[in-house]
Amino acid sequence: MTEAPYDAARLRDATQQTIDMLSHPAFVEAMQAVRKAPADKRLLEGSKRLNPKTLRERGVPLPDYMRISSRYFEEGLPHPINFGDGEGGRPNIVNGLNEAAPGLLDRLRETNQPLFKELVSCEDDEAELLRWGGCACGGGLTFCAGGGFSTLEA
Repeated sequence: MTEAPYDAARLRDATQQTIDMLSHPAFVEAMQAVRKAPADKRLLEGSKRLNPKTLRERGVPLPDYMRISSRYFEEGLPHPINFGDGEGGRPNIVNGLNEAAPGLLDRLRETNQPLFKELVSCEDDEAELLRWGGCACGGGLTFCAGGGFSTLEA
């Protein structure tokens, strides 16, 4: 993208693209499926359904220039769980663990809260990487998703 990062038209475009993403039937279906999953399978289902690769395969229009961050909220979790792109281009640890050991995080959530919390925590050093950016977010009672850009991509 070559527009100025502060350009109102660019921000409106990013917001509209986020609305298109959030309202896409495949995205809504994925959120509903995770919400309806048994409590001991929700994190595994979230990793399977709400990661950017799967959402793109299902036809959800995720702009290539956006960092996609699908987060799941639930009482009892130490913080929202991110199923989206990893911070600073790193792999998403929640999705990686769910792929390597399906159900491990859901089990640890019940049997070893301190380890679970450590595994799903993330250091947010992204603030140092992003000097200025835009973000558009939306969601419901237990989910939010957003996309944005930084001046590093401008």
